[in-house]
Amino acid sequence: MKKQTALLTFVVASIGCANAQVTPVPVGAMSQAIVARIYLGIGCTPPFAQTGYGTAALYVPYMEGIPDKFLFRPGATVQDVTTSTITGVFQKIQLKQTQNGTITNTFLPTNVVKYYYHPDSSPKDWTDFDGFQQGKLIGTYYVHTEMFSTVNNVTLGVTSGPFIQSAPFNLPDGTKINLSKLTPGGITVTTIADLANFIANPDHSPVVVNLNSTSSAVAAPVSIGSCAVMFPFSGTGTNPAAPPKGSAANARESDTSPE
Repeated sequence: MKKQTALLTFVVASIGCANAQVTPVPVGAMSQAIVARIYLGIGCTPPFAQTGYGTAALYVPYMEGIPDKFLFRPGATVQDVTTSTITGVFQKIQLKQTQNGTITNTFLPTNVVKYYYHPDSSPKDWTDFDGFQQGKLIGTYYVHTEMFSTVNNVTLGVTSGPFIQSAPFNLPDGTKINLSKLTPGGITVTTIADLANFIANPDHSPVVVNLNSTSSAVAAPVSIGSCAVMFPFSGTGTNPAAPPKGSAANARESDTSPE
């Protein structure tokens, strides 16, 4: 009888752990940090004219609900893009600008941003664009038009949008994560960028990335059909809205929980 009681206690405790819930990020609270680059299309040969098109890539150094150690590969001696495990890629976009006195406004039109999880690999560096679009597709944001406003070489940008796709994925400790349960309202991103100074080599020439084509194995990988120069931007994402009525509230699930 004691053995049966002990077994029942173990089973109940196991079920309790399996169904443990962590509530979504509160409305208006920071859900993630992003470190990113804009890739502005240019010709690959002189005169290296701008194409008017571009894209962007990012990695996530902080995400509420995911321990920091799982955002970088195990044993990493540095925590940066070269060891990141969650990255994102924008689709090809057409850029346009307007001038308002000393302020330059750069518009990034409505776009799709895809997030990937790849715990065993990372981009070699920022020029390894395909390194950002590898692994498992874990979430797709539909973000609205963003306006970057630049004055005195400092640029502020804000945009937001909902999830149009998400898929659960397992962390190395077996914890199951679903981004759309973590931030059911999608995302509102506020960024600071330097659109006045491209990423340069030691001799001050621009670092040029060849984005003519892609060899990524993911579905519908991004390329822009040209070379590109890079401009840095960083920012934070917040959960902009409450989850729809009746939606699941748990953001972290064990492997034994139903999908």
